[in-house]
Amino acid sequence: MSTETPAATNPLAELVNALKAAFQTPSAPPLVSGSPMAMPVSFVGEAAECSGFLQVNLFIKMQQQLFTSEDAKVAFFISLLTGKALQWAKAIWNADNPIIHSYEQFTNHFSKVFSTTTGHLSTTDQLFRLQQGRTSVTVYTLHFRTLAAASGWNEKALLGAYRQGLNPDICAAMALYDDSIGLEAFLQRTTRVAQNLAACQPSMTAPQPASVVACSPVPEPMQIDSTRLSREERNRRLLNGLCLYCGQPGHCIRQCPIRPSRPV
Repeated sequence: MSTETPAATNPLAELVNALKAAFQTPSAPPLVSGSPMAMPVSFVGEAAECSGFLQVNLFIKMQQQLFTSEDAKVAFFISLLTGKALQWAKAIWNADNPIIHSYEQFTNHFSKVFSTTTGHLSTTDQLFRLQQGRTSVTVYTLHFRTLAAASGWNEKALLGAYRQGLNPDICAAMALYDDSIGLEAFLQRTTRVAQNLAACQPSMTAPQPASVVACSPVPEPMQIDSTRLSREERNRRLLNGLCLYCGQPGHCIRQCPIRPSRPV
């Protein structure tokens, strides 16, 4: 007499396999119009990928005709899990936890479990620690915008955090502007000032001229040294893309047509 018995059915596996088959099997285009969406990527369980993985919410929202029940949404979500994330979902499913029948409750719990780990900095901590460092103002500003959007901070607090993270030279150039211009205007002006400053500064890799004799230099009509130009005038020229030597637009100091050639 055979001792073999039919394999126990696994409701979770059946739901997941059915959903996968539905997405892999060619079918006629649905009558309900929807935005073409790429399938979300799988999620293993790494905290750094958790927020990005939640793009599955957008997929479900834009393809509502495919998900007519809460169970279908949860099963689709689980079908994208692998590794330790899938092991967690199986434990929740096998325990018949009520959250598996509510997509909102399930994803909220999922986020709490996988979005934080030991040593992971909160958005607030990241904003407090954010520094421009060796990155460009453009890269720094993009990182700042990403954190600011998720922070819940008011505009004044965000502007203060942005200022303190700038490198000293850029921060000094932006000292002319107070917070009343607004966060967005301040970010845009900072980027423009930084671009003008970078364009007008001599290349750091250019060979330095050797000082041969200690004769008195010929006086120049408008010195470029920051000790001869006031900070306000220097910043005004940088902001407006003006030459630091003659004050005219259309070129930088290195290409100034009236600047005398310096002895080599």
